Amino acid sequence: MKKRKVMRIDILSRINDEKIGALNVLAEILVKDYLRIAKHIIDDNEMQRKKVKSSKTVYSLLRNDLKQGCTIPPIFLAVRKEAIDENEDEYLQNITDDEIKESIRDKKLIILDGLQRTHQMLALEDELKKTGDKEALDKFHTRRLRVELYVGINKIGILYRMLTLNTGQTPMSIRHQIEILYQDYITDTKIEGVELLREVDGPKTIGVGRYKFSDVVDGFQSYLEKNELSFDRATLLDDIKSLEKLSKKGQKVELFQQFLKSFHKFMEKIEEISDGWEFSKSDYTDDFVQPFGRNIANFYLRPQVITAFGAIVGVLEENDVLSDFDELCDKLDDLVIGGDIYEVYYDFLSNLEHIRTTSKKIGNSQRRYFYHFFKSLLNINDESSLNVRKAVKKARQMYNVEFL
Repeated sequence: MKKRKVMRIDILSRINDEKIGALNVLAEILVKDYLRIAKHIIDDNEMQRKKVKSSKTVYSLLRNDLKQGCTIPPIFLAVRKEAIDENEDEYLQNITDDEIKESIRDKKLIILDGLQRTHQMLALEDELKKTGDKEALDKFHTRRLRVELYVGINKIGILYRMLTLNTGQTPMSIRHQIEILYQDYITDTKIEGVELLREVDGPKTIGVGRYKFSDVVDGFQSYLEKNELSFDRATLLDDIKSLEKLSKKGQKVELFQQFLKSFHKFMEKIEEISDGWEFSKSDYTDDFVQPFGRNIANFYLRPQVITAFGAIVGVLEENDVLSDFDELCDKLDDLVIGGDIYEVYYDFLSNLEHIRTTSKKIGNSQRRYFYHFFKSLLNINDESSLNVRKAVKKARQMYNVEFL
């Protein structure tokens, strides 16, 4: 049996965080021991962000400061859920210092704040090993580092703390925050021919059947709220309690699947009736300096489009125009382009170019235009129903009435 390496961890204080229902523990640990843990945290935790590439920034200066014994702010960690007993309240009331230390040694942790500092400490460790400066390495390794550990924190608490702690140069993106809330859907959503791509996976080519998870969640959130507009960091903090109801495992999963299935059905059908359409300057002259999209995936797989789709489906359901997603999927079988493909997309691009050149808030205006587009396209009581050409023209009329 392999003997576990001795790791010195000193517990300094314990405070209950009543806001998020977790135990906050202040501890000190040797830099060497923390870095041994940190390597596992970064490699094994799929929720953790990637290293920020920076050579001439504050991070490169930090490595020099660390060499000179500069102290740094505490690293904030959270014990992962699987390390907690089922009876969480009783566990937190009775947990001992030794059990807290054991949870740290077991490396079932998430870095809430201090990820980039951790990367720079690891980089300095590698640098000192490569140069062979054993004296400097030993001195660095034996310095003490303060960590704040949250024990018993749930997914909402993790997000809340990430939001409130991340005020530095590289805050977690809104999309990554949303992915944390809805991460259960990644494994629970199994739709044939559909792959969900996460931000932590890095850049991957999107297309019909390959969707950004955060974009789909944006659309689903728009469906639930019947509002196509995006929400920012402050809004996410304000709405944390309502989002908690949707993030629990098992809740809304089937509804999320149905939403994704219907959007996928739309993408399959629009790709089919668009017959391989692609933007070409030779076809469209110089009318479009910055065309909204250059092919079907590039055109429709944008947050502006999927949030508008979600918002209008929610509105149509509320108004009893649509009964459910199954009815929507059935109706999408009858979707038609309604005219010459070149002319339809010329009008589409013209409308979006007009928005780009006249709107002060382009993204929101594009969302609103697509809201009107889907309202015309998916409303069975509208003369433009299931006809892309007619819906494009009707959307421009409705947009002009609203904004001009």
